[in-house]
Amino acid sequence: MNVGNRHRDENGFTLVELLVVIAIIALLMGILMPALQRVRKQARAAACQSNLKQWGVAAALYSTEHDGKMWAIPSGAGEWMEMLRAYYADIDKIRACPAATRPCEDTDAVEARGSVDTMWGHKGSQTEWGGRQRGYWGSYGHSRWVQFPQPSHPSGFWDTFNVKGTQDIPVFADSAFTHALPHHTDPIPSSPLQFPGDIPRDASNCQIWRFCIDRHSGGINMCFLDSSVRRIPLYVLWDLRWSREWVPQHYQLESIPWLR
Repeated sequence: MNVGNRHRDENGFTLVELLVVIAIIALLMGILMPALQRVRKQARAAACQSNLKQWGVAAALYSTEHDGKMWAIPSGAGEWMEMLRAYYADIDKIRACPAATRPCEDTDAVEARGSVDTMWGHKGSQTEWGGRQRGYWGSYGHSRWVQFPQPSHPSGFWDTFNVKGTQDIPVFADSAFTHALPHHTDPIPSSPLQFPGDIPRDASNCQIWRFCIDRHSGGINMCFLDSSVRRIPLYVLWDLRWSREWVPQHYQLESIPWLR
């Protein structure tokens, strides 16, 4: 009997040994999972920047063929994606940040807003104010300060690519809506903007909120007028040259309590 028992012990695992192995595996998983999550976030951020770079190249090509002038968006046209249609091969590959590819959850019939991880807009036709048929969807937005202004528009627009300091003039970025017209007087959100309902409809007095979403570790990715792309911390949004009349606010990380 004793010989048989020793034989079974030598060819198997005791309960204690199994528990030790399980504990080691759990410990390794606990160490590796945060690292894997960081790698996934970095990969998504890199792919996002690549998408924005392609939008920047499309805008530069448009400028080259139009004597350096910006596009104008007349009534009835389909927003900036429509203006640049001739300069990209497959919009579906670059319309959304990999960190925000879930379908839009907003049921608003006029402004279907996105969020940190969902897209704005719905596939198919959708009517915007003024009768413009948009029918587009994505998770990037366009600064409306970068376009050829209509007579009714205020001053401050960038109507040409031929200006100084293009590396600080935003054109496209991670966004919860297709476009925005930020002002330096727009307030800082008092809490994280995580859901479509957190983005005010029309957002007349806080348009910058459409860009103030924590999509990439406290910041967003942004393409500038020189086609460069980089990550921008959210508190820096108020220091970029959105318009010709922009007044930098010089906020710090501490200015947005929910980012700390």
